[in-house]
Amino acid sequence: MTKVVAATGQWKLAYEGPALIVSSGLVYTNITKPKGLKLPEVLAMIKEHPNRNYYERTLRRRLTLGDALVQDRLEDIGKEMDFSVSINLINPSHDRDFKKLPQSGQQLLSRKYRSLPIKV
Repeated sequence: MTKVVAATGQWKLAYEGPALIVSSGLVYTNITKPKGLKLPEVLAMIKEHPNRNYYERTLRRRLTLGDALVQDRLEDIGKEMDFSVSINLINPSHDRDFKKLPQSGQQLLSRKYRSLPIKV
C-alpha cells in the first residue's frame, strides 16, 4: 500500500451534495449562487421550460461597485435596482473541451457530459 502526502497545494473537499454545472463560472450548489440565482431557482426555471436553451430572470439587488464602474453609474452605488440575469446553454464559457453540449435545459438535467481540461 502506498500513501501519498502532498506538502502544499492539496485539494480539499469544500462541498458534498447536489450540483448543476452550466459552465466554469456557473456552478450551482446548495452553498453557491452565481448571478444571484440559487440551485432550486435554476432547477425550477428549467423544469418550467425544459426545451429552452436560454433562461432569464429579473432580480432586485443593490448596485455593486463593480457594476457601477462598468455602467458608469457611481452615484447609484448601494441603491436597490432590478437586474436581468441569464443562463445561456448555447455559448457558455468553458475551460474544458466537450465533445457534445446540451441543447436544452432538459438535456442538461438528464445527461452527463464528459470533458477534458483545456488549461492545466
